[in-house]
Amino acid sequence: MEIEIRGGMILSSHNGYKAFTGSVGIENGLIAAVSEKPLGVEPRKVVEAKGKILMAGLVNGHCHGDMTIARGMGDGMTLREQNETFAPSGWFYNLLTDEDRYDSRLLTYCEALLSGITFQMENMFWSLGKLSAVCMGEVGIRGALAEDIRKDFSKPGDLFTAAEMETFGAECGKYGLIPVIGSISEEDFERDLLERIDGVIKQTMFSRTAHLAETEWRTEIVKNRYGTGPIRYLSELGMLDGDMIASHVVHPTEKEIEILAQAKVKVVNTPLSEMKIADGVAPVPAMLSAGVTMGIGTDGAMWNNTNDIFREMKGMALLHSLTSGVRALSIPQLLDMATVKGAEVFGMDGKIGTIEEGKSADIILIDATAPHMTPIRVGKHENIASNVVFGATGRDVTDVFVEGKRLVKESKMTSFDMEALRERINERSAELADKM
Repeated sequence: MEIEIRGGMILSSHNGYKAFTGSVGIENGLIAAVSEKPLGVEPRKVVEAKGKILMAGLVNGHCHGDMTIARGMGDGMTLREQNETFAPSGWFYNLLTDEDRYDSRLLTYCEALLSGITFQMENMFWSLGKLSAVCMGEVGIRGALAEDIRKDFSKPGDLFTAAEMETFGAECGKYGLIPVIGSISEEDFERDLLERIDGVIKQTMFSRTAHLAETEWRTEIVKNRYGTGPIRYLSELGMLDGDMIASHVVHPTEKEIEILAQAKVKVVNTPLSEMKIADGVAPVPAMLSAGVTMGIGTDGAMWNNTNDIFREMKGMALLHSLTSGVRALSIPQLLDMATVKGAEVFGMDGKIGTIEEGKSADIILIDATAPHMTPIRVGKHENIASNVVFGATGRDVTDVFVEGKRLVKESKMTSFDMEALRERINERSAELADKM
């Protein structure tokens, strides 16, 4: 056994989040043993986890790393107001270099790992070519890369070809990343254009993603143009299936929720972002009841400020407790969206998302000794799952393993120089703010 993580409080979906104290053995990047008793073999390295919660790494199903360099610049504005304000600069495209965007993503992925996220979906504003995959690989995080099918999102008709997308997919493959194709905004919906995009996607056989039914004003544009909402319109065109990852989905009708479930569309909701920019309250309980597979995301730092899935779980719980009743969402449902169901969105639930033998050793440790995590109870009156959802934040994560590699040790990155990156980001973000 290469590594034994010893004496942690193990929390996982596969046994209904019934926490128990035990040890996890890691060999060749996989979970080789999970036991309440000593493993019975002498590992080459022991990681002591007494006083810590051990669980599967978190999945952030929707983020825009390009925007981290502009953290806080969208405060106090709706999405529509931001569009009007930042569109003249192409959402900072004219004010930043590719090096700036690369650094912004590096910071995003470091922040993710340090807060317990081991799988991140990057929804790219701009193409960095193969550097997009290199960036994730440099940090070591697992993830998916959504390359926008538009070469320039201000010119929706200028699309990447299937061959260009295949090249992008090959670069993702070098780093074990999942290639995804990002589609157009709803205000640009035109049948001919959507059919062209569908043709490219079907040639590549990649998953697709789109911001769908996120805002009332975008939904109204589609209704006024086609007499129905965006979800139903795409369904009528035959463009919804199990390979679609729909982001946000704040304003679906009851019929559209049925359509999503029947088409096996996956949904990633970003509750804190949607509250901050006043998008609305997504019918998450209704979608779950209909059988929609759902993950959870943070969105970008322009719309949320932090890359912390713990905060998203608590925010989602409180939001729907207020709007739909205190039992609208259960603790297991929230944890599932952040782990195994989030993994299922990307077809990864057979590999990550639970602490089981044979799964990849994507594991996080959470300090359970702080006052806000006390008391901790194991057994008949266990409260560990509750403490994770309602008490923990990303700053409580002490250690992170991805495929058995310890990328975060005692709350510090083990293979990346954060100080130099922080200095570069601070300098360039100040210059960007001056220009705006």
